[in-house]
Amino acid sequence: MVDFIRITGNHLERGFQQGEQLKDKIHNMFDIVFHSKMFSEVTSKLIPLSVVKLGLGIMGKKNMKKALQQFGLNQYEKMMSIGKAASIKKYITYGAHFIEVMSGDPNSLYKNPPVQACSMIFALPEATSENLMIFGRNYDFPNVLQPFQVVREEVPDDGYKNINFTQYPLSGCHMGLNEKGLAIGYNYGRSWKQNPLDFRLRGVPGTFIVQEILETCATTQEAIKFITNFKSRSNGCHYGFMDASGDTCVIETTSTRYAIRRPEDGILAHTNHYQTEELKDANLPEYVRFKMNDMDISPIESPIRRYQREIELLNKHKGKITMATFKDILSDHDNRDPDDFTVCTHGPAAGTLSSIIVLPTKREFWVTDNHPCSSEYQKFTLQ
Repeated sequence: MVDFIRITGNHLERGFQQGEQLKDKIHNMFDIVFHSKMFSEVTSKLIPLSVVKLGLGIMGKKNMKKALQQFGLNQYEKMMSIGKAASIKKYITYGAHFIEVMSGDPNSLYKNPPVQACSMIFALPEATSENLMIFGRNYDFPNVLQPFQVVREEVPDDGYKNINFTQYPLSGCHMGLNEKGLAIGYNYGRSWKQNPLDFRLRGVPGTFIVQEILETCATTQEAIKFITNFKSRSNGCHYGFMDASGDTCVIETTSTRYAIRRPEDGILAHTNHYQTEELKDANLPEYVRFKMNDMDISPIESPIRRYQREIELLNKHKGKITMATFKDILSDHDNRDPDDFTVCTHGPAAGTLSSIIVLPTKREFWVTDNHPCSSEYQKFTLQ
């Protein structure tokens, strides 16, 4: 079963409660991750681990602090409060939150292990058999992070109550639902280094933006306004929205650009490649490769193949889609042994760490704590 915490109050109080409740687990997570094979593969063996961690923290502080204080002060205060309560050094706190940005740096990404980085699927009432609105997402990230996931229910003093899914030490999140029925998730947006306007190290990471929207926006239209007016995005993200009225979209973003996709015939799917005409030029070229040991794959191939399979299955069941259909799609292996290219991803370095299905009108948040092909969904209801 997935871990669960409940935190209340202002941002400082909620951060402190999270740090207190998860203190031992956060320290265990850092110990395992920093000494993992994955971490050693992406850092120089000539540099001591202590120096690597310090350097990551310095980069995180340099690139995030000013932007967070200017555009996301609430989440910045919460981040620092988590670290203080968990007795984590400040540079580790900065570094843990900056990894999200570093993992998409076009200048270093292609020397690192592949991270397929998530799928989202949507169905509106006209495509379902039970007049439902359903939003599903697979969370794909390095396998080493799988044991350190938590469902977090937040009751802010000055914002909307929400339930979200994140990693132990993080202030932000990557999927959530608030009391108004607004659901949001995000897939990583991988952009090409030839356009410096599409990726920057300096700015606010996507997980902070997701959490801020959960606390402050009631509808998809409010969320669209928030993101498109936000001037300090760092890494590219594909944000998916569905609200209680059925207003559904994906906003494809780079650091400075955006474009919006809408459902067709009540269905929508999205992975990690830019599909709008406005942003197709931000995609990685097909010749770019991930290389590590005996691994040699295209990082754009998996998002394309996963999307094609997801939309194929949504179309196949259109008009009769149910909750069970979503579970089948999110656990799909395309009738073969699972790999980096199946919807339910099983790669040597990264895979589907969890799967989430949201029913906004029912305020239901369903979560697996591992691959959906081998795990049961656990139901949480936002009261």
